[in-house]
Parts: sequence; C-alpha cells; structure tokens
Amino acid sequence: MHRVCLAVLVVVAMVAGLSSVATPTAYAQPRAVTAHRAATFNTHATDLWQSSIYDLTQQVEVLALQEVRDTLPPDAEPADGVSVNRLTTLGNYTVERFRWTACPSSTTCTIYRLRIHRQNRSLAFVVRQAGDLVTAVNVIPPRGGQLVPPDAKPALGIRLADGTWFYNLHARNRTGTSQRNDAPDLVDAVARASGNHWAAMGDFNRTPDSLPVATADGQSVIRSGQYTFPRQGPASELDYMVAKGIPAPDPYTGFRLTFAQTSDHFPVGFWTSATVNPVDRQYRCPPDPGEILRQSRAVCVPPKPAVIVSMGDSYASGEAGRWAGNANTGAQGTAWGTDRAAVDCDNENDCAHDPDQVYGPTSYSLTGNRCDRSDAAPILQADYPGVDSWQHFNLACSGATTDEITGPYTEKSERAQTDQLADIAANYRVKAITVSIGGNDLGFKEIVESCAKRFFLAIVAYCKNVWPGMDTKLDDVGRKVTRTLTAVQDTMSKAGYRKGDYRLVVQSYPAPLPPSSQYRYPESGYSRYSQGGCPFYDTDTDWARQTLVDGMRDRLRKASTSVGAVFLDLSDAFAGHELCATSAHRATSANSLDEPLDVLEAEWVRWIPYVLYKNLLWSSQGDQQEAIHPNAFGQQALGACLTGLGGKLESKLMRPATDYTCRYDPVQGIVLTKT
Repeated sequence: MHRVCLAVLVVVAMVAGLSSVATPTAYAQPRAVTAHRAATFNTHATDLWQSSIYDLTQQVEVLALQEVRDTLPPDAEPADGVSVNRLTTLGNYTVERFRWTACPSSTTCTIYRLRIHRQNRSLAFVVRQAGDLVTAVNVIPPRGGQLVPPDAKPALGIRLADGTWFYNLHARNRTGTSQRNDAPDLVDAVARASGNHWAAMGDFNRTPDSLPVATADGQSVIRSGQYTFPRQGPASELDYMVAKGIPAPDPYTGFRLTFAQTSDHFPVGFWTSATVNPVDRQYRCPPDPGEILRQSRAVCVPPKPAVIVSMGDSYASGEAGRWAGNANTGAQGTAWGTDRAAVDCDNENDCAHDPDQVYGPTSYSLTGNRCDRSDAAPILQADYPGVDSWQHFNLACSGATTDEITGPYTEKSERAQTDQLADIAANYRVKAITVSIGGNDLGFKEIVESCAKRFFLAIVAYCKNVWPGMDTKLDDVGRKVTRTLTAVQDTMSKAGYRKGDYRLVVQSYPAPLPPSSQYRYPESGYSRYSQGGCPFYDTDTDWARQTLVDGMRDRLRKASTSVGAVFLDLSDAFAGHELCATSAHRATSANSLDEPLDVLEAEWVRWIPYVLYKNLLWSSQGDQQEAIHPNAFGQQALGACLTGLGGKLESKLMRPATDYTCRYDPVQGIVLTKT
C-alpha cells in the first residue's frame, strides 16, 4: 500500500512547550554553537541504546540520532521537564520526552523523540546535562504542500538554555549526479526559524560539497572529511553539520568516530579538540576497553583496519536480497512473510513496501540507482578472520560487465570499481577481494528472457538452437575476465600492495535451476510458470546448466589460474534448493513475519515474477531484475561459502590451496573442499 501524506503541514517556527508547563520568557545571551560537544549517528534501525548510543552519550552533551527503533531503552520513562512536557503537540507531530535513568546521578539524560510514519525510522535527541536545560522543542515538517513524498521526514529541534538551537535531520535519498534532495529546504527552514546561533546535524544524504550553504549569512559546514556511509563500501560523506554562530577562526571540527556495534553509518562528533589525527583527520586512538571517545589523548596515528572487498555484478551485489523465499500470493502485505521490504504493516495483508530498507540508496526505488547492494549480500554475511563485521565493503553493482569494473557505470552514476577499490586500499588494509563477473558479458539476462518467452509462448525452438557459437562467446568472456583481474591487481600494486599482502578470489556462478529430472512441476501445461515462476523447458534447463553454468565455471577457473588468484567453484552451492527443485518449497498462508519459511525448506533463488506483461502474474512483487538471483537465503549460503574459504586462506596450520569447491549437502550443510 503506497502511503502519501495528504494533509497540509503547518511550519511552526519556534514553540516553547505546552501552556501547562512554565516556560522561561527570557534566557541567557545566546552562545556559540561551539560551546557544546555534539555528535550525530544514524543507527540503521539497530538496537544500540545500551551499547554504542550509551557510550556516545557519556562523552557528548547533545547526540542526534536518525533511524531510531520504535523501542526505547528499558530504563527510559516518560517525564515532564521544567519547560517541556512529556508530550508536546506541534501541528501534526508529537515530540515525546523521556528521562533516561542510565545517566550518572550528577547529570540528567533526556530523550526527545519524534515518531514518523515509517517503522523504526524515528528521530531523537539524547541530551546529557547537569540539570534540565532544554527550554523548547520544534518540528519543521517536510516540504511538498499537499503531496509530501512518502520518504520525506521532518526535522526535530531543541533549544538549550543559552538560546542555541540544535536540529536533527534525515534528508531524502539523493537522486542523480546533482544529488538533489530536500536537505537545502530543511536547512533553509532551520535558518529562518532559529536566529543566529543554531546547528543542523544528521544524515544529509548528499555530500557536503553538493549542499548549497548561505556562507554570506554566516553559515558554515562542519565536516570530518571522511567517508561516513556506507560502512560496507566507503562511497560518500553524508553525516555532518551546518551551523551558524561559529566564531572565527573556526575552532570547531568534525571527527569520524569508531564504535563496536554495527550500523551502515559512522557516528560523527563535533567539538574543539587537538586530538585529531593529522594524517587522516580521524579521531580513533587505541581506546581502553569499552571506550568510544577520549578527549585527553595525545595525537596518534591509528593502524589501518583490516577489510575485505566484494567486486563485480549482481551475484555479488546482493540482488534479490529483498526476498526470504518465494510465495505465490499477492503483494499487498508481507507475501506470507517472504518480503523483507514490508514496512508499516497493519496486518499480514496490508503493508507499505520500502526496497530502500534492503538495498539502501542503491535500490530500484525512484531514488535509487539499481545497483541493488542488499544488506544480505554474501560479503556482508561472511565471517573473515581478523576483519570486523562492519569492515566488509561491497562495490558490486547489478548489471555490471567487465567494462564497469575498470570504467565508470555512467547509467548508474557509479565510478569504476577499481577506482573505488583504490580509495579503500589507501585508507584500509585489504586482506581479500572477491570478484563475480562475466555473466553480463555473456548476456545471461538476455538468454534467460529468451528461454522464458519460448516456454511462455509455447515455441518449441529450444534456446540451445537459437544461441549458437556459445563456446566461442565463453572463450571471449574468459579473456575479458583475465584482463579485468589483471587490472584489479594493478590497482592494488599502485596502492603499494604486493600480491602476498591480500587474496584475490574469483567465484563462479551457482546453478539457479535444478536438473530437469528434479523439477517440482511438469513441463506440460503452464503450472511450471503459473505456480512455480520457472518457465523453462527441460532441454533448455539442462543446456543452461551444462553449457552456461559449467562453461562459465571452466573459463573463470582458467582466468583465475592465469593471474595467480584463488578460484571458488559455487556451481552446486544451491543443490536441492534451486528454483522449483523437488526438495524445496515455497511459503504458504501458514507462514508470516512471525512464522517465516524455514531456510532449509525454501528455494534459494528468486522466481520470475513476469515474462511479457507486468500484470502477469506477480508484477507488484518486487522488480523483474531480481529474477533468477540468489534470494536472502541463497546469499546466506554464499556467505557461508566465503566464511569457510576465509578460514582456509588465513589458516596458520596448513598452506592454502588455490582451487576450492563449495556445495550444499542435505546432511552436512555447506561443505568447502579443495578441488
């Protein structure tokens, strides 16, 4: 259900709490924003209240949080303040005030939360002061008149006792190379509402250089100068501050902070401090256990953290990660618990749907670029020795060919993946690079569409007869992959790496369809399509497995060997869980978000939602580009393969091999062996 707010929202410039609460009519002379230590953190809807959020609040005075979960810490209780009630209604919004008892007795921790219409996407401030010094709250609604975009969010403001306003904003996803979004409108509204001493911090969803700032009016950008999103692929600096009331010369600095819990953003702090690293301007001295920040430490040069990187196409990016199995039902709700993008559900059959929740700004939504880097991508599922879970970087992009590894993907506003790799190699210690590439060079998408249409239209002219010369095409793809792998190695060499400093892993493609003898639906009739979403003839299925999947495996192995890389054969990684396999099952009406389909029973490949027309059969269940890709379960299996491989490659007990096979066994599960 597509939800759009139709109400006309009234902008409230400055509201000082409810009339039933005494509000000071005067306050001290406004001070500079720099008088306050502040930080911003997009929590990615993760429950971090009693870990990272708590640690951050012990070190800063004002903490702005985005994508806050609907659940609060267990020791937070609704409470009236001196000037602000526990509930303050501002137009169509309500600001909630909570006392958080986790603070030491000498200070007061207060949470100010603004719930928005999207589940687990609230805005909140945590203010830690000696006494209750927040004198007012304010809400600036999103722009759009009567038709507010569904992903637009308001800004939440608090006024401190010295008159300084702090605003918390989470702008819409940027679009195109111009990065246009509503961040400039929100900042302009803050400026008009807040006088001469204010700061707006948060997730701007656009880089600082793209944001128009009224410098003539005294506004300035306070930034860390570091990538802050996504943590799994350092592409952009999106988290920073715009402020007015900064004295000159500017003593206020942004610091990218580290923390022990996972999120897709780094937190960023703002204060006056000499403890910034002069090399990379990142405040990350070796901390004591449990410590997040320490103001008193001397300048230090931190070691580069270890990372692993994924490059290539849709089989690495996480395409189809939105789906936890397949369900032959409507798309209005949770699709029997399989749709991981279902949000704001009134019940199992009535939900809004947000692909960005799975794919972030790279989704196939109107504001995404369709790279479809999912939160379930294999590189993010893997456990690699010596590498923290948030230091897994995904550069792969759906639709990429070998050309997009070494050159820009102009259609999707993506830099060359080797250029992105060079940035990572300069700022981190790369331990492993996985590459999945070649399928789009061969035209796998076009071949699948051709085979499906022939079945759908009952054309008995098998794919193997209309795609001649496949061996020659496969050989050509193998040569392209070899050149691409050499370019990846050259990129690492220019960054100062020797071949022994990291592992280059080339992975093959898992077979998405079962052998023809193991189809769950007969070839005759249309049940293979109408019920299973797998419209393929037996002959074409066996041809695809033997000629395409096995043929690509052989060429990729040869390319890997020629450059001295490690090869990972994934051909049988989905054995028994392919699309429409006899031993796999779909979700049923007995499944739901609370009772989901079991991974060991499910298909691990996304079915084909439609062939010729979008209204046949499951058009609104996602997007066609997800078809015939590993779903969230399949990506979990591929991640397990990478986990096993990492253990082998980093083993101190034995010399690693250069050729491995990962397959699924119904008794042993994921099995990794030397080939």
